[in-house]
Amino acid sequence: MIRTTAALAASATLCALLLTGCGDDKASSAAPSSSAPAAQSSGDAQVVDNVKAGAFVVSFRGAFPKLADGKDDTKIATILSDSCKELKAGKSEDEIVNSIVKRASGKVEASPEEAKAVYQMAKMMC
Repeated sequence: MIRTTAALAASATLCALLLTGCGDDKASSAAPSSSAPAAQSSGDAQVVDNVKAGAFVVSFRGAFPKLADGKDDTKIATILSDSCKELKAGKSEDEIVNSIVKRASGKVEASPEEAKAVYQMAKMMC
């Protein structure tokens, strides 16, 4: 079941990226500005663009509805942004997965398998 969920999450992410790449520049620049803070953290330079953050949010909500429960889009997009920062900083996969467990947990704690699936999604989008 976990592998199926991870495969669905990765497929949804890839599909969203492909669909967003098919539009023109006007469509991507007209993206809602409400997700702009999601891609930024504490005034840092933008780590992830709004399109990728939006695709990640949709994929995360679809693949992990229990983890997404109670989280707004900004909180979910921050999982991607922070994971990308850690990837760029050269942290190991295990360190990043442990961080994702903490960031993705809410009402329900993220399992290591779920965190690895989120890591794989983030790695593709960073």
